[in-house]
Amino acid sequence: MKADLHVHSTASDGSLAPSALVAMALERGLDVLAIADHDSVEGLAEALAAARGTALKLIPAVELSASDGGHDVHVLAYFVDHTDARLLEHLADLRVSRLRRAGSMVAALCGAGYDVSIDAVLELSGGGAVGRSHVAAALVDAGHAESVSEAFRTLIGRGRPFYVSKDARPPRDVIATIVAAGGLPVIAHPGVTRADELLPGLVASGLRGIEAFHADHTPQQRSHYAAIARQRGLLVTGGSDYHGPGGPNPALGSVDVPSEAVEALLAAGRP
Repeated sequence: MKADLHVHSTASDGSLAPSALVAMALERGLDVLAIADHDSVEGLAEALAAARGTALKLIPAVELSASDGGHDVHVLAYFVDHTDARLLEHLADLRVSRLRRAGSMVAALCGAGYDVSIDAVLELSGGGAVGRSHVAAALVDAGHAESVSEAFRTLIGRGRPFYVSKDARPPRDVIATIVAAGGLPVIAHPGVTRADELLPGLVASGLRGIEAFHADHTPQQRSHYAAIARQRGLLVTGGSDYHGPGGPNPALGSVDVPSEAVEALLAAGRP
């Protein structure tokens, strides 16, 4: 069973529409796809409609921001009810927070001589959830970086001079929101966010899985997180974190997620 359980569309910081991602997944022979936009479910109705009547199983998902004492954490929500009122209220708050964060980054950049405007950032977001990738793209357009990857690496990535952490709710609150919306909460790329020490508390709060097979995890990290999941009886997921052609992540469907892990996720998500 071939699956990609972590993909982004134009509803957040991807460059392809949800329906285009569904078409690409079908072309590449995927059996299961999860579009998990950052703090946005606005692309799910289109994606579900595009997948209806095809051989592709489309899992409704979202990647939610959380913060634990200034430590940014991402929590994937699989099989979430994207019409749930509490979830939509949570996402509305996050959208305001994202806009505030982008404004703070732009102000800091301008103060240091990097000529970039919040209007340019918003235009690049296309009405979707505003993210650092849009700030990075604006820096590229203004000639301050050769690529989005370079902008992250030198200016706005974690630990870089103009990085601003997210103003987001604690992971336990995010997990509670996901569970209330019928979803399965899974910690996203813990090797990237260095969330190992948070895992016991997250599990106690209702975490159901770990994204072990993420594109940015080393083979050692994939084995490490898969082992932790086995020890704690958690689901295992994985994916490319694909953002579209020319993006920093590998191609759609390029990460090998074990079939038994995909089948366990599907079983857990059944009503």
